[in-house]
Amino acid sequence: MEETFGAWCVALSLAFIWPQVWRAVRHDTSHGISPFALMHGLVGSALWFSYGVIQSDVAVWFSNTSFIIAQSIIISVVYRHGHIPRTVLIRVIAAMIIVPLAFTQLPAAPVGFIAIAISGSSIFPQLIHVIKTENLHGISLASYAMTIISCSSWLAYGFVVSDPLISAQNFVTVPAFIYMFVKAWQWRVANNEPLFRAANSVTA
Repeated sequence: MEETFGAWCVALSLAFIWPQVWRAVRHDTSHGISPFALMHGLVGSALWFSYGVIQSDVAVWFSNTSFIIAQSIIISVVYRHGHIPRTVLIRVIAAMIIVPLAFTQLPAAPVGFIAIAISGSSIFPQLIHVIKTENLHGISLASYAMTIISCSSWLAYGFVVSDPLISAQNFVTVPAFIYMFVKAWQWRVANNEPLFRAANSVTA
């Protein structure tokens, strides 16, 4: 049961971010995407990667590796648009190297709590950005819908493996992503943008 559910969570985590990557790259857009939230989330994923390594939980560290790669691609688009200073980007890259090296040497519990604090709070800059920003063209509805399912699955997975640290942050992220999904949906409708493209076209 645990292995099957873990595989489901990993599959979702491997998939949910890629429609957002595709939209950012194909449309060359960063509208509606918070640069700070991207970098904040990247560091949070590095912490979850470290936690997964400490716990020898392949589902956790493998899915976060995929997320780090995808998030880095989106960051490259946002950086190219001039929304991230080079000095800030260099610091984030340094953090991505230092965090796994340092935190995998620590006990799991404190690393898990720090991962919850950093990764969980990374949703707030994006949430605030979506509330304040009028143009949400860069947000992928497909990605956000899959994120809601993914976060809900990780929430349940934490209970399945009796690890509340895995579940904790998703009590916040699920309702936040639902709100942002609805807001982006409303923006598409108001601006006559297609909600989801045809199956033979590109994911929205």
